[in-house]
Amino acid sequence: MASGSNPGSHLISFMNIHALKASHPEVRKLKRQQVHAAHGNKVWRSSFVLIDYLSTWEIPDNAKVLDIGCGWGLTGIYLAKNYRAEVTGVDIDASVEPFLNLQASINKCSIKFQQRSFESLKNSELAQFHTLMGTDICFWDEMTAPLFKLIKRALGAGVEQILIADPGRPPFWELADRCVAKLGGEVISRRIGQPWNTEKYILAIGGRD
Repeated sequence: MASGSNPGSHLISFMNIHALKASHPEVRKLKRQQVHAAHGNKVWRSSFVLIDYLSTWEIPDNAKVLDIGCGWGLTGIYLAKNYRAEVTGVDIDASVEPFLNLQASINKCSIKFQQRSFESLKNSELAQFHTLMGTDICFWDEMTAPLFKLIKRALGAGVEQILIADPGRPPFWELADRCVAKLGGEVISRRIGQPWNTEKYILAIGGRD
């Protein structure tokens, strides 16, 4: 059962995971020590919408999951904690790793982390994963083409499921249109009431029949 955070709390509880807000003392301490080079510097609402979507159907136990542009890694933490998924988070910003580790530690699970661009992922590496996912990663126009290329390579390598969640930015819609037209994708509109009342969009390829 989903539950939101209490007023004034530094903690969000949702779908059997806990997320420390940016206001939490430990998070604030890390922020004082770090300079973020990209955008992995807070809890993104799209992560919770994707978690809610994933909660509606079974993920294979011990599935290998690749979280690109992972940031603080909350969706991967959900899968690691509830489905014993082996999650690898990839982010170009090395400074997100301590935040990811902190969030994973309070959930008593672990996430592997690699500091690299998603363009650097080889087909042989992609072939190891059941699911490729990302939240709030298509925010610049110039990201659409490399993300489409990555998704196409991942499918060719045997990845069974691809999920990209987004608030609905123009670059995301461009990516979604290409994936729907050429890769059999679909876009799912999903709304949650907790911990925020918010609606996001999920580009889904593969997975369910």
